[in-house]
Amino acid sequence: MAREDENDLGIDLEFFRSRGKVKNPRPQKRSPKPPTDNPELPDIVKNVKPKSRWGNAYQHTKTGAREDLGGIVARSGWESNVMRILLLYKIPFQFEPTVFPFPPDARGRLQAYLPDIYLPETDEYIEVKGMLDGRGRNKLRKFKKHYPDEFSRLTVVISKSNKPNKFFFTKLGVKNIIYMEHLIKLYADKIVAWEGKKK
Repeated sequence: MAREDENDLGIDLEFFRSRGKVKNPRPQKRSPKPPTDNPELPDIVKNVKPKSRWGNAYQHTKTGAREDLGGIVARSGWESNVMRILLLYKIPFQFEPTVFPFPPDARGRLQAYLPDIYLPETDEYIEVKGMLDGRGRNKLRKFKKHYPDEFSRLTVVISKSNKPNKFFFTKLGVKNIIYMEHLIKLYADKIVAWEGKKK
């Protein structure tokens, strides 16, 4: 949520708490059971198949399968950590299930937008953005233009120190903006498999 008081952790906490089956999850004392031994995981994580990719357009990120997430191949620790928070609250989600194609541009090139996470129970999308280049901005503008209903249910997770991203998403009209720094403060110590810094 775009807001004036960026120190308000409550808004970011409420996003997950209000959608979760568990309102006050306990900190994890050990890593979750491997997916094959965890009967809850198949009900929470839907349509997950490890994805193979040609090359790596995300060389600056930590792309790889996350065993604690059922083998999901995420492109960053941020994406993985957001999914871990969803699991902590037992919020069902799907990873990259829907491609939103756009009409061909003037040169006949096709483009599409693929949100990171879908929450089927609330029909919402989450986009986790550490870096955002011109091509990514263009796709988000087209997503708003061609899919306004779906765009209205988009939440983004960004760094509050990235002023260009904050400005872009606020100007674009994204209603829910969550700051990764807040998620680190709220959840890094509660999730054993948390990736990256904890403070």
